Amino acid sequence: MYNISKYHGCGNNFVIMQEAELAEQLGVPCGEESAGAYAKFAARVCDESVGVGADGFIIVRTEPVLEMVFFNRDGSRAPMCGNGIRCFAHYCRDHKIRTGDAYPVKTLAGDMVVEVKSTDPFRVQIDMGCPIFDPAAVCVESDAPDLLELELSLKDGNTLTVSSLFMGTIHTVLFVDDVEADWIETLGEEICNAPTFAEKTNVNFVKVLDDHTLQMITYERGVGMTQACGTGACASVVTAARKGLCSKTAEVILPLGSLKIEIKDDGHVMMEGPSVHVLEGKLY
Repeated sequence: MYNISKYHGCGNNFVIMQEAELAEQLGVPCGEESAGAYAKFAARVCDESVGVGADGFIIVRTEPVLEMVFFNRDGSRAPMCGNGIRCFAHYCRDHKIRTGDAYPVKTLAGDMVVEVKSTDPFRVQIDMGCPIFDPAAVCVESDAPDLLELELSLKDGNTLTVSSLFMGTIHTVLFVDDVEADWIETLGEEICNAPTFAEKTNVNFVKVLDDHTLQMITYERGVGMTQACGTGACASVVTAARKGLCSKTAEVILPLGSLKIEIKDDGHVMMEGPSVHVLEGKLY
């Protein structure tokens, strides 16, 4: 029996467990050596037919430091998750793992600094670090200094210009006139799995509404279409600002909420948004 919690950030939902309990139930040691067992459990618990159903699975590791271990719905590991880390912070507050308002969280994308802005409703701001434009960070072979104008060849023979970067994880941004078009999921899946991207990519479809407002929907690698993507919102504002399409402070409107993104003068990207506690339960 597993004690599980479920949270969502703008509809992007996660099952969360503490590593010590998970490892004990699985009969494995805590730590990276058990990543394979964790991945299999993640795929099972995220499956709504045999588990709870979620976009991702978050493990709260407390030793030797506080760390967020994140798995996608299919069990693949991801360096970071913007909506996930807000839910992680909410869980840590609810379970008294961290009672302060500001603290670092280790991730595979580096240390992220959490700052709780309010508890009712729960809102948190995260210092997401700086974007990385080096093609190597996106696992793309290229001699170009960045991939802000990347030409992709599609299956139908056409080419498409996109922008790719590392913002907590691998992201590709495509500006469109309609984020609700019926072809978005098909195109998102094709771009995500394009041979250009050795490790696949998240795909963010973005409509610029004005200088301070973007609308976005994301096809997430290892998941599919999602209601929200925090790192994707950061990547979209960074890309739009680089192209002169929006300012360095913008609201990103998602299907079930919005996120406030700010690019600081030192290049750090700040993300602020909500987290909602959905349930506590026991998984048998």
